[in-house]
Amino acid sequence: MASIFILAMLFSCENEMATIQNLTSQDTLPAESAKNIVVHFSDSGHLKVVLKSPKLLKYYGDDPYMLFPEGLHVYFYDSIDALTSEIETDYAISYEKKKMMEVRKNVIIYDHKKGKELLTEVLYWDQAKQMVWNDAFVTIKENGRIMHGDSMRAKENLDHFELFQVRATIDIVEEDTIN
Repeated sequence: MASIFILAMLFSCENEMATIQNLTSQDTLPAESAKNIVVHFSDSGHLKVVLKSPKLLKYYGDDPYMLFPEGLHVYFYDSIDALTSEIETDYAISYEKKKMMEVRKNVIIYDHKKGKELLTEVLYWDQAKQMVWNDAFVTIKENGRIMHGDSMRAKENLDHFELFQVRATIDIVEEDTIN
């Protein structure tokens, strides 16, 4: 009876040890972490992007990625250092090799030059194809108009976008046809 108990203890310890090893393996722990970061990206002396985040976790391995578990705020500037657009979100993950980014929870994109605002809960950005899209409810505000859709696709600069299952308020101006 004692030998059965000892065997059971050995096997249970082995399982617990395997669980511990799995939880503490290097693939599950961030290689780098930082708090309250502000990163400035520039090109030829001109500010292009400012990224702010309360927390950054960087993971290496076969598919390296950066995780922003507490969100981020990114500001984009033009060639004369004027703010053109910005994005806010409560969560983001950026896959370096795939050149893909996913943002979730309270996603807001402001396009200051065009007066557009996009609000959604999830958005994907393919940096290689310069496209953004989602399969989630989206609201776009532009020039006093509000449009809603169940999904969208757009160029990353939001110049041209497709909104699916559109719902919107449209102003109709009646003309006086009596002459």
